[in-house]
Amino acid sequence: MKKKKLKLDYKTLTSLISDGDLETALDQLLEFIEGVETIMTTEIYHASSRFRKLKAEKMRGKLTNEDYLTEFNSITYSILEIINSLKKFNLKKLGVQTSEDEILLEIEELAKEFEQTNTMTSQLAQLRMKIYLARKIADKMILWPGLADKFKNSKEEAIICAIGRKVKVIPDIEDLQILESVTPNATTNLSKAFIINAVAELLYSGQSRIGDDIRIKAMLKDLNLPDNLYLQKNSEMVMALLGFLTGQMALDKL
Repeated sequence: MKKKKLKLDYKTLTSLISDGDLETALDQLLEFIEGVETIMTTEIYHASSRFRKLKAEKMRGKLTNEDYLTEFNSITYSILEIINSLKKFNLKKLGVQTSEDEILLEIEELAKEFEQTNTMTSQLAQLRMKIYLARKIADKMILWPGLADKFKNSKEEAIICAIGRKVKVIPDIEDLQILESVTPNATTNLSKAFIINAVAELLYSGQSRIGDDIRIKAMLKDLNLPDNLYLQKNSEMVMALLGFLTGQMALDKL
């Protein structure tokens, strides 16, 4: 895939925001950071996720006009902060975007390193290295929206952990189907922990839809959790949160 030089039209972005066209402004920011790692990359994805959630809630009639305007203004302020931060970057120093093909090769190499940790004699050192590598792979996935789709049904522990980490860092309810696809293949405590933490963050982000609680309960059942206190406690926390969100449990019971 051909690389593109980085460019960002701040004047156009400011004009779009002044006109209240946050969707187009965010689309331009997302196109800009695709394949580029900056300190604002995660912030842009978060702003986009918040805006999509706001639109969905408005369409479902779940927000008053006052609440909608309050969140809309908050997102607008966040985008302006992002733009001001990006203005401080020297785009020439950032160079060109990393291609998706290059990212996939880097992920493949990191997954190999992850697998090689199984030869380490120290279990603690092995665990730390696996977590580190899973986070590195997740960082690569974040650079390209939709890249995680290419790893649906993966059986690699490294990839499963990385998908969980990616969703935890940037919770997007659309990624629930990717988590579902790899859940049956999560056979280690580490991969199960990453999935449970990702699901919890999705719920905390407030993006769950009607029927998602059934899907998540099925996922937790598919995980076939072992007699592990950490996993059991986290699973119970997710179930309690589901109960609250579906009106089956009071807030003071969480």
